[in-house]
Amino acid sequence: MRSFNLGQFGLAVLSWLAAVQGSPSGSLINPKADTNAKNLMALLMKNYGNHTLSGQQDEQWTTWVTQNVGKTPAITGFDLMDYSPSRIAFGSSSNTVDRALSWAKKGGIVAFCWHWGSPRGAYNTAAEPWYSNFYTAATNFDVAAAINNPSGSDYALILRDIDAIATQLKRLQSAGVPILWRPLHEAEGGWFWWGAKGADPAKKLYALLYDRLTNHHKINNLIWIWNSVATNWYPGNDAVDMVSADIYPNAGDHSNQASTFSKLKSLCGDSKIIALTECGVIPDWSSSAPWAYWLVWGGNFINDGKSNSLSYLKATYTSSNVLTIDELGNWQSGNGGGGSTTTPPTGGGSGSGAPLYGQCGGSGWTGPTTCVSGTCKYSNEWYSQCL
Repeated sequence: MRSFNLGQFGLAVLSWLAAVQGSPSGSLINPKADTNAKNLMALLMKNYGNHTLSGQQDEQWTTWVTQNVGKTPAITGFDLMDYSPSRIAFGSSSNTVDRALSWAKKGGIVAFCWHWGSPRGAYNTAAEPWYSNFYTAATNFDVAAAINNPSGSDYALILRDIDAIATQLKRLQSAGVPILWRPLHEAEGGWFWWGAKGADPAKKLYALLYDRLTNHHKINNLIWIWNSVATNWYPGNDAVDMVSADIYPNAGDHSNQASTFSKLKSLCGDSKIIALTECGVIPDWSSSAPWAYWLVWGGNFINDGKSNSLSYLKATYTSSNVLTIDELGNWQSGNGGGGSTTTPPTGGGSGSGAPLYGQCGGSGWTGPTTCVSGTCKYSNEWYSQCL
């Protein structure tokens, strides 16, 4: 889902790479987190700062990557959207969890978001049809009024919805599948109903969601990922396992998004690993690999040849800095792959140059300004790239 615009890239990659070598422990906030969740976090920790895991939203686009690029992403993203009771009432149905279970059997990592259909109040007009009911503009559901009235009917509907999702998450837990779980995504944007009334109701809803799933339903296979950058929206280090952002720069702009990475690092005091949980354009991987993983949204973002050219995709997926499904090792048993690659190049001495698709200039850039292959092309004040 499209989100807030990228921040300008104004940090040198040398300082950026140093920033990722911080102090995240990889410990999970749920004291009863199961072994499967711990093994997945161990895989992410093992590779953090050395490799980034590749990801793709929706398995149909994962298949497209496999068929057209020749490599398969490590992570596939799924959506619990059509398990929302209000959407079922309008006739929706879903087999997404079945597809996620099939993906997990192949050794892939499962990520889930939830475009939570508003518990009630969908306008269902020509301009705002029922299937848009996760958008603020498509519903009159008031999250602030609901969350601040635990004895009210709207609060009961929130619990009903969480319980419905718990049923699906339990299926994955029973099958031994851990989940990169990103609920209430992009809350600070305000375009989804869970963020429409500001930070306080959104954080209260997040706390309720955690308590209901973890303490009431005993769901222990989740890695909890917070997905907003603003300080006043942050629920705290004791409430999240990872921090993340969704970034959609202009098509073909492969800037490595250091500004947003730095903001997230400051947000959590460098105590959590950091992921790019949605992107339209894969960030430059040739200079450093600070994101734990990136996940490309589907449709035109992956296959139009503009956001990510096929040649760029092939170079990315064959890079030693990027892990694909075949390089994950036996991570489910705690023996994940990667972790020991040489630190990616951050600059060059006399006679060296940036590789094809690598960064070759920009304000604050201290690396090579010539290209081993291709020509250094100006993108913006902060970024030039070998193309």
